Amino acid sequence: MSEELNGVAVVIIIGLGALTVILLFIFAKRQIMRFTLRSRRGPHVPIGHDGPKLLKREIEKRLDIIPRILCEPKLIAKADPRYILFPGQQIPIHYYRMKAVDDVKVLEGEITKQDSCLVRHPSENLRAYLLTTLAAPLDGTGQRLIHQFCDLYEHARHDPSHFGDEEYQQYNRLLLKLVDAAKLLKSYNSRKSSPNRTPQKRQLQDKEKNLNLSYNVDEVLTVPDSRPTTISVPLSSDTETSV
Repeated sequence: MSEELNGVAVVIIIGLGALTVILLFIFAKRQIMRFTLRSRRGPHVPIGHDGPKLLKREIEKRLDIIPRILCEPKLIAKADPRYILFPGQQIPIHYYRMKAVDDVKVLEGEITKQDSCLVRHPSENLRAYLLTTLAAPLDGTGQRLIHQFCDLYEHARHDPSHFGDEEYQQYNRLLLKLVDAAKLLKSYNSRKSSPNRTPQKRQLQDKEKNLNLSYNVDEVLTVPDSRPTTISVPLSSDTETSV
């Protein structure tokens, strides 16, 4: 009897151990699935499930474009009643900051008006954009002007320190100078491209002259000559000499 009881106890212990291992495996698997679903950015169900492959590709293509979509909206609307001031009413503190950020679009609009290829993407750095586009009309001396303007722009947009009427007036003066420089882009580009055209015209004229010269030389060479190139003179009856 004791031997039978010992065998049953061993079987029970083995069964309990196997059951514990199975329960732990199921619990660990559920926890892993929960963490993966939490950290996953996509939906729980695959995109385009049971749909055609072309539809899945189109959906995934448009979803991949979403992180690259950036926009810089206009902060102050003209019809916004919050910024319509009445006599004796004070301007909100954040008004000058929002106005400074919106005024950058005036400068960008003037640059794109002169050259439609010079469009700034919202993710592009404003300082680098202005240094590349306005470097020609400012002749390198305006880099300090651009740096001052960009410093005030970053102050208005990111710096928590005070940005009021005095700072905005300084910012606006720099903005007007850069707008005047942007108006010279079109004339500078046309002036820059004009010297490239003159050598082409000169090359065409030189080619025409060379063609005319070669044609005249050919005409001279093809004129028949009345004198024979060789003359045979009989010296004796058995020998002849050609000169």
